Order: sequence, then C-alpha cells, then structure tokens
Amino acid sequence: MEFSSKEKFFLKNKYKNLSRNTGLKISSSGTTLIILPDSDIAFDLAKLFFNKADSKITFLLKDSITGFYPNEIISQCIQYTYSDMNSLGLPREVFIQKIQQYNFENMIDLNVSFSRFGAYLSLLSDTKVRMGFNYDNSKKYYNVILDSNYQRDLDGTFKMIQQFIKI
Repeated sequence: MEFSSKEKFFLKNKYKNLSRNTGLKISSSGTTLIILPDSDIAFDLAKLFFNKADSKITFLLKDSITGFYPNEIISQCIQYTYSDMNSLGLPREVFIQKIQQYNFENMIDLNVSFSRFGAYLSLLSDTKVRMGFNYDNSKKYYNVILDSNYQRDLDGTFKMIQQFIKI
C-alpha cells in the first residue's frame, strides 16, 4: 500500500522527532519485542518462541485475539488496541513512547506482508536491531531482512532469527 504525497508529508512532520529519541535513554536491557501477525500462524509462532527462547522476550499482540492464547504467553504480552493507531493505521505517538520506555534492544516484526503498524513501530522505536521479512520497501523499516518462507518451516525461521540475535 503506497502513501500519497499528502500522507508522506504528514508522516514526515508528525514523526520526525520520534525517529531518533534524544531523551534520557539508558543502556539497552537486552530484551526482544516480537510483533505477532494477525494471521492464524501467530499462535504457533508465539508457542515456538515462548518454548525455545533463552532470553527475555515480549510479544506485541492485538487485544481482540488474546483470548486464544494461554496465560503464560499473555503474561509476556504488550497489548494494543485500535485506539493505539491513528486513521492511517500507524502507531500513535503515545504508543511509540510507551514502547520506547521498555528499552528493547531488538524488535522482530513477524508479519510476512506489509503491516503499517508493525513496520512504523519498528522504525520509530529506536532499537538496535529491527528485523522483518522481505517485501517491497522493507529496507526502509528494518536493518535485518529475513527470508519470507517461514510459513512452511517455523523452526527454520527461529534458527534464522537466532543467527542474528541472541534469543
């Protein structure tokens, strides 16, 4: 989905101060935020990462689908609602600042197709590693691009992510 010139201008002006936060950011905590997709594969991905990850991970999950997840995974979730998005489907400044306060070192967007919310949250959250799958313009949002064949091999995807970050 492409932005119009008016939307691009609006986004540039609105988020220019958030892209590189110069506030009181302390050293990174070494934790990872995993943005789960809205698809049915998200449940399997969450279980896989929960069971195999050695380091501290947190999931970002839409509040409308948390009822499908076990309590162990929900206890490690940050939930977002439609009120955390603006009319363009992008994260609001307040939500971006909330995520920045957690001081994540890594952010992994597991959406195979472009998600405005996940991509812009990854870009604006000021993490060291912003990881996402390959699609048009993914280089703008992520500094590590993953192969998008994970729907067939979830374990392979986990191992591929482990090659880049300690998780």
